Amino acid sequence: MKHVFIIGSKGIPTKYGGFETFVEKLTEYQVNKEIKYHVACMADDTEEFEHNGAHCFNIKVPSIGPAKAVYYDIAAFWYCLNYIRNNNIDNAIVYVLACRIGPFVAGLKRQLKCHADSEILSISKP
Repeated sequence: MKHVFIIGSKGIPTKYGGFETFVEKLTEYQVNKEIKYHVACMADDTEEFEHNGAHCFNIKVPSIGPAKAVYYDIAAFWYCLNYIRNNNIDNAIVYVLACRIGPFVAGLKRQLKCHADSEILSISKP
């Protein structure tokens, strides 16, 4: 089983456009059942749920103005890292959409690389 963690969108089910629609359709039309998607969702709580077969996890984000998006991405990344470690997942992929954590990526990547050759993939805003 390949585990793909998606952070950077506001989450699913879709409430916005762009990256959220991409993630919604990616999970909705999934063909390969050997891939397990884990999707970060910006929220006011820390609940976990399934949507389109994806494991969705809420990241509670305080109202801190423009820094909210950066806080969310970093908190979501740490959730992914802890999930990967706690569940002994090898070769995970953390897919970062709308990368707003550029200055932190090197340190985060070192943390992730410590766990069985996992990778960070990143794309910028469309």
